[in-house]
Amino acid sequence: MITDAILWVSNPALLLRRVAGLTVVERHLHTLARAGLRRVWVSSEHNVEPAAGLRLPASLAIFWKNRGSAQCEPPYLVVSASHFIRIDTLAHIARHHDGQHRAFVDQRNASVVQVLPSRVEDLPPCQTQPLPPGVCIPLTSQIESDMTQDWLLAAGIKEADGFMARNFDRHISLAISRALLNTSISPTQMTILSCLLGLSGTFFFLLHGWGAHMTGAMLVWLHSVLDGCDGELARIRFQETPLGADIDFWGDNVVHVSLFACLAAGFARADASPLPLLAGLMAMVGILGSASLVYRQRIAHRAGARQGDSSGPKSRLARLEKILEQRDFIYLLLLLAYLQRTYEFLWAGAVGVLLFFAMTIYIGRVNREQTFQPRRAS
Repeated sequence: MITDAILWVSNPALLLRRVAGLTVVERHLHTLARAGLRRVWVSSEHNVEPAAGLRLPASLAIFWKNRGSAQCEPPYLVVSASHFIRIDTLAHIARHHDGQHRAFVDQRNASVVQVLPSRVEDLPPCQTQPLPPGVCIPLTSQIESDMTQDWLLAAGIKEADGFMARNFDRHISLAISRALLNTSISPTQMTILSCLLGLSGTFFFLLHGWGAHMTGAMLVWLHSVLDGCDGELARIRFQETPLGADIDFWGDNVVHVSLFACLAAGFARADASPLPLLAGLMAMVGILGSASLVYRQRIAHRAGARQGDSSGPKSRLARLEKILEQRDFIYLLLLLAYLQRTYEFLWAGAVGVLLFFAMTIYIGRVNREQTFQPRRAS
């Protein structure tokens, strides 16, 4: 894999322009670091120097040089500072070079990334390869335009979104995130705000009546929408952290536990029956049990304990985590609250999360058997 790059700056005036919460140079350097580059020379025909107060990636060694002093040993990349490029596209180019001198160009045939396999004087003829549409965007003097912001906001969308989240919630959350990108509001603050809204909504289910349950369902739905903003802000601003992800993960689960606990307590008091409490207990055991197993998988993944073929059973808990992150069931809560059938939602949810918990236990056992299966002696 190529780990060195030159960030070629043809228009130094753009470097310190801000767009979507970061300066252009900060976004470039974070993109290079996330793509797996380790050393970067910021180079130009003109003198370029780092400005004070930049938020730079700690994993990246950065050298600010003019053109004649860039000491980059081949193979290396030359990345245009006049384009933004998707992280996965840049990472693919860095990992899968074939030893050829290749220029990846945009739709206007402008070079976005060049692969230099040898010293300039020894380079073979350059082969041109167009990049797929949408993986890069040229930067102009109108860098704060809606087109640039739309391209950056597209990076905030998660593949794990459910149908309703992808086609409805995400449009609302992206509009909110657009308004917040250039503010000082952090992703963690958005997580806390959304969780407080969700918890306040769950308390309405302690009351009995259509109005209270509809108000509670609407607030829980609003929590679900705003919960997308923290991840969007983090991904677009390069502010993802393990702690932030954990706060988001457990915050969602606390809201879900509170929802079923309040539903159970409200119906138990209204009906003078212990049966709703049983449903609530079942739901809470299923939610906390599933979340704990999935969280253990997350910690193991971070520590590098689980490696190997991602298509095998070791990846199944990770896929379950993505299912657990989907919140389309909130729309079922809204519908049943409107139809005054929240009692049915309580029992359906209790059975559903227990089945999900049983599935996580089974897959966790399969993972352990696959990981620790003794090898036969040859």
